[in-house]
Amino acid sequence: MVNIRNIEKSEIKQVAHLEDLCFPENERASLKTITDRVSQASELQLGLFAPTKHTTTLIGHLMATRTSSESVTVDSMSKHEPTGNNVAIHSLSIHPAHRSRGYAKQLIKELQFRCEKTVSPKPRIITLLAHKPLIHLYEETGFKLMGESACKFGGDTWYDMIYEL
Repeated sequence: MVNIRNIEKSEIKQVAHLEDLCFPENERASLKTITDRVSQASELQLGLFAPTKHTTTLIGHLMATRTSSESVTVDSMSKHEPTGNNVAIHSLSIHPAHRSRGYAKQLIKELQFRCEKTVSPKPRIITLLAHKPLIHLYEETGFKLMGESACKFGGDTWYDMIYEL
């Protein structure tokens, strides 16, 4: 059975390794960015852990920050605004060997629950960028497609999506 909990500082290198496995180089968060997110917004960094014989293994993660922006921007990816009204998802990764089991949805739903019930102050929206093939996944968890994004992170076409809390 998998377990979702906050990522700890001691797990940052595992997160970076998973990021390397799941994203092309031009879309990966750097070790510094991951470290900053865990240090500055620990309550928004979720790890999905599977039990192994003697410990647990990170098989997925969701990383987010607070922002005052209504959509994810290159600027919002590099900083956490503690007083921002919104939450921006920057990374959702599931190890390739553990995909197609609903784990991505579990991480999203956990963040939605926490933003509704425990994150303070309560955000107004959760925003994210999606590649076209993943739009359906996010729509299944209540996100609305807002259209093509002005953000060209990594040189790709992205789509803005929001979830209203």
